[in-house]
Amino acid sequence: MEYLLFLVVGVSAGVVSGFFGIGGGLIVVPLCVLLGEEVKSAIALSTMQMTFSSVYGSYAHIKNRMYDPRRYVWLGFGGVTGAAIGAYLLSLVSAHFAALFFLTMLILGFLRIVASKAEGDKEAATPPQWLLMLAGLFVGVYAGMVGVGGGFLLVAIMTGFLGAPIKNSVAISLFFVLFVGSGAFAVYALSGMVDFAKGAFLSLGSLAGVRGGIWIASKITAKRHKQAIVAVYTLMIVVMIYKIAKGEI
Repeated sequence: MEYLLFLVVGVSAGVVSGFFGIGGGLIVVPLCVLLGEEVKSAIALSTMQMTFSSVYGSYAHIKNRMYDPRRYVWLGFGGVTGAAIGAYLLSLVSAHFAALFFLTMLILGFLRIVASKAEGDKEAATPPQWLLMLAGLFVGVYAGMVGVGGGFLLVAIMTGFLGAPIKNSVAISLFFVLFVGSGAFAVYALSGMVDFAKGAFLSLGSLAGVRGGIWIASKITAKRHKQAIVAVYTLMIVVMIYKIAKGEI
């Protein structure tokens, strides 16, 4: 029964991953904690799940020509480097500090995405490789520390700072998550923090869910897509503030 619950969590995370261009950690981490996992264990499990979901999601977006992956490889390289650093830093800090860091980044991302244009800036050009790598490194450290792919924060950066359309930002974000998730997952696996049995059920569920999430995203307008992202940001901020205030994390 326990493994069936992890499968359901994986499906839910996959749908969210495909729709929002994230690794699914925003769903996996709190739900795994609800199922009795410690915060750090839940974070480690989420990196395994996001690695699998982002592989399929990235393939689907590239096949649909949402972006040219060759232009964003350095974004991924910066991300995987940052994720390894963040995963290492997590072992040095408390769960409470990680939760506060997570909340801070959620609020910053929320403010940028609210101020951005859903259709993007038509005059915006593809950022230089050094800037993409720097952005990837920053988001990667955050992702490695809190067990999420960093997708929400990257969508905020791509749309809010670099002027990319929301739908393209979501697609690029999932490609980025592929690098970040695999990097953080490798560190957690080598340190013995991953429960591979539970992670397998999470991952299988996410593969089924991510396809549905991408399909739903393709059926709505950019404006509606942005509104959905803002709504989830708001929900997660409220949940995190509530849990921190109650001393649960």
